[in-house]
Amino acid sequence: MVRTSPSFSKKSANPKHRQNRTARETTVMREITALSATAFAKALFAIEHPVIFTHTHPDGDTVGTAAALAAAYRATGKVAFYASEEPLPERLAFLMEKTPRTECFDGLVRIAVDVASPVQLGRYAEKVTDGTGFALMLDHHEVGEPFAPYFLIPGASSAGEVLLTVLEEAEKLGILTLTREIAAPLYAAISSDTGCFRFSNTEASTHLAVAKLLSFGIDAADINHRLYESKSRTQIAAEGLTADHLRTPLPHVAGVLIPRAMRESLGIPLSDFETAIDVVRSLAGTEIAYVIKETDAGVFRVSLRSTGADVSAVTASFGGGGHVRAAGCTIRVGSIEAAEDMLLEKIKKAL
Repeated sequence: MVRTSPSFSKKSANPKHRQNRTARETTVMREITALSATAFAKALFAIEHPVIFTHTHPDGDTVGTAAALAAAYRATGKVAFYASEEPLPERLAFLMEKTPRTECFDGLVRIAVDVASPVQLGRYAEKVTDGTGFALMLDHHEVGEPFAPYFLIPGASSAGEVLLTVLEEAEKLGILTLTREIAAPLYAAISSDTGCFRFSNTEASTHLAVAKLLSFGIDAADINHRLYESKSRTQIAAEGLTADHLRTPLPHVAGVLIPRAMRESLGIPLSDFETAIDVVRSLAGTEIAYVIKETDAGVFRVSLRSTGADVSAVTASFGGGGHVRAAGCTIRVGSIEAAEDMLLEKIKKAL
């Protein structure tokens, strides 16, 4: 069993190859079992009828990891479903073409990928406490609240890289053989969370993992084109709207507010603002970038990125989590301006 500790262990200053990493201690509300890669692989493929949950506001890492796990189940002759609180962004839908979505979980065993805390499950968080629960969770975030037996590599580039470690163990155990169908969404997951290998979470081990995936003959150019260069008109409009409303309330801090009324009046879905944070962080001289999106009345989703400051400490103060340089949370308050004021007070302390 895992002992209670004040926070996730931070990534070592001397990174090691991902295969030498192990599950580590985490902040927990209750004792939850940390599994080795081998034990996790055995438990994962002992499940006959899996449903794989992504986090809210699904990105390429959670979707790619879920798609790869579903493909791995298909390779063992099983059918896996996926569950997501919202429809997938249009640009990520290709990853789930062979995996059916469901909201009926009778007879299915729940697995969460790239989900650090129950709050990231959205309305499905009630499944954590309603007595049915989750069987397993796989993650890579340094800050969070485990809610099921888990395999965790804090600070790994992506959940996709963590899943590759597990699938390699499964292959050693003779459970499955890695295939091109599994490798392609894993590549998409890793590429997505590393910003196509531009972000600081890209290490030597990340490139070694990707080299293995490329050896299966996947079309990396097509995957990256779909992830970064193929956009709908409304997503382009969302990025233009973001650029038009950029604000710099503090030195080296840039952000944008996306009120619900504004995006709805323009007919732009919330999912099309997924890349808004990339527009904000591209402003020259920005050290901390933020996007605040109003999802419902009084509910504001915050995304943060930094070039060095610990933004996970900022989001943790609002019950969120993430990584040192990329984190998120939800703020519940009366107005989007009030949410920004609360956020900026915490950002000032992080600078």
